[in-house]
Amino acid sequence: MLDLLREGLDGLWAHRSRTFLSTLGIVFGVAAVIAMMAIGEGAKREAEALIDQLGILNIQVKAKDFEDDPQRWEEVARKSQGLSRRDVTALREELPHATDVGGMRILKVREVVPKPADLEHVRVIGAEPSYLAALRLVRVEGRALTERDEQKAAAVCLLGTGARRELFGTDPVVGQRIRVDDALLVVVGVMSEAIGRKDVQVQGLTLDDRNKDIVIPLSTALRRFPVENDKPELSEVLVALASRDDVTGHARLAERVLSRRHRQQTDYDLTVPLALLEQHAAQQRLFNLIMGLIAGISLLVGGIGIMNITLAGVLERTREIGIRMAVGASPRDVQALFLAESSLVCLTGGILGIAVGFAISFAVAAFTGWSTAVNGWAVVLAVVVSVAEGLLFGALPARRAAMLPPAEVVRG
Repeated sequence: MLDLLREGLDGLWAHRSRTFLSTLGIVFGVAAVIAMMAIGEGAKREAEALIDQLGILNIQVKAKDFEDDPQRWEEVARKSQGLSRRDVTALREELPHATDVGGMRILKVREVVPKPADLEHVRVIGAEPSYLAALRLVRVEGRALTERDEQKAAAVCLLGTGARRELFGTDPVVGQRIRVDDALLVVVGVMSEAIGRKDVQVQGLTLDDRNKDIVIPLSTALRRFPVENDKPELSEVLVALASRDDVTGHARLAERVLSRRHRQQTDYDLTVPLALLEQHAAQQRLFNLIMGLIAGISLLVGGIGIMNITLAGVLERTREIGIRMAVGASPRDVQALFLAESSLVCLTGGILGIAVGFAISFAVAAFTGWSTAVNGWAVVLAVVVSVAEGLLFGALPARRAAMLPPAEVVRG
């Protein structure tokens, strides 16, 4: 076997130009496979992580924005009061396996002191402790908001890590005071999302960067910042469940409860992250199939190129084949030699293609900002496919070389 590989390497080195051209097709084919799978895998992981930020076991209900259609809002407002704390109470009573049901309201404020570099990058919200419990927040400093804060409408707040940086830089913040419009608040803690990120969209859903939030108790928000006449009381309600099996059934039940309370007016959007995840998985499978077919065509073209160049090489090396047969090589030995050469070409092309594929995926991530990730099994698959290509597309030229009539090859 070692002698066969050595002879194969010698044959490839003796015909370097042809070997180089044969290798290029496999290099680009394997690189296309690695790069496409890296882009697909990166997109998959990023989307899953972002959807997971909503909570796979959560149900999100958001008040619908009618700013672009005031006439429609007037029609809806005659029948429904919009999302409110009564909806939160109803969902708590009607959903048997809900662990947390809480409401949140986004506040429009004129001023925050200390003044952030850009007020638009800092969001002030009022939230119930049960709403915060349903989110994946990590305590960085101090404490979280409590039911006591909610009951007493306490003048306290939490800062996200981004808001803390905007307002205080790296200085200690617990116990510091901030002013939001006319409300003076004491900072009691700093919280961060499990995965920090900017505002993004996934599956058509906007996910806010909660690291830039200033969070006060919902009761404090409703007392200090009265609700405008044409706005709903709450911006969002979040329901957290104990089991994945409960999500679909409770989502349907929550839809019925809200539809009844809102008199069949669709002034809210109900989102189920688990359903989004399943939908994304189905789309990702289709994407992988299409990308796999495209990459497979690239490999097929590379394999056909190897077969053509190897067939041409058989014609060029007729005298060499004749000499080998004259000194005792059997047709099987000749066939094995050409198979070894084509396999070595494909293996080398596969290894180089993996390196080029990694380089392309890193370049895509660097220049476009897309997330990319190369799976180990994709590398293994690329190597196996490249060797298999060498055996498959080298079989016909090898057989042709082995079947040449001895008299003809010696004469050639």
